[in-house]
Amino acid sequence: MIGTIKSILSIVISAWWCGVALVCLMISPSSARYTLTTLAKKRWSIPMLKWIVRMPIEVDIDPAALELLESGQGAVLVANHSSFLDINVAFATSPAPIVFLGKASLRKIPLLGGANARVGTVFVERGNKASALKAISALDAGLKKGRCVLVFPEGTRCEKGFEGVRMFKKGGFHLAAKAGAPVVPVYFGGVGPWLPKGDFKITRAGAVTVKYGAPIYSTNVEELRDKCYDAVVALSNEKKQVTH
Repeated sequence: MIGTIKSILSIVISAWWCGVALVCLMISPSSARYTLTTLAKKRWSIPMLKWIVRMPIEVDIDPAALELLESGQGAVLVANHSSFLDINVAFATSPAPIVFLGKASLRKIPLLGGANARVGTVFVERGNKASALKAISALDAGLKKGRCVLVFPEGTRCEKGFEGVRMFKKGGFHLAAKAGAPVVPVYFGGVGPWLPKGDFKITRAGAVTVKYGAPIYSTNVEELRDKCYDAVVALSNEKKQVTH
């Protein structure tokens, strides 16, 4: 019962802040950074995870990654994906403002789609070359504004109970390689059990550990994908250590 109430409250709060963000962006299109760093992170994600979900989060950031993310240069973040709560965990823990690489259909979702479009979410339609070119341009523009683009290269959320890292698809790495962007591997450890795929009820589980690895540079798509996959797997196998 408590888990269901938490889920309902989380949905209501998420809808509220998406609505507030959309209104802010409609009034002032230049407020994207404020929307990402203040509304999405400080007003929505951190309070929701702390006071409603009550999720304890430990963060470990590689020094080189921290320097990059705080430099205002922008980067592509690639992470494993097991829960809708990954989005809030990403907002809450990233040192830099983040947007997402999303399917073109995301634009059609009321409130969420409009807010994402206005903050700079990179939309791409799979198999559409024109869409890919627009996505590369959008990615490059976002990087120049110091934003990070978060990609879930597994393609979709992992099934309930799965704790590994599935093979990465190449789509996001094509964009990163074409844009010449640094890529930071990220591992979300323990988020899945809180709200796994197929469940509605938020269930209290163990501590969540988020690890940001060292930046990876390559303009070769296959090499970039393989290095990032290996890096995320390595992060998932490390013992917990909190430095940030």
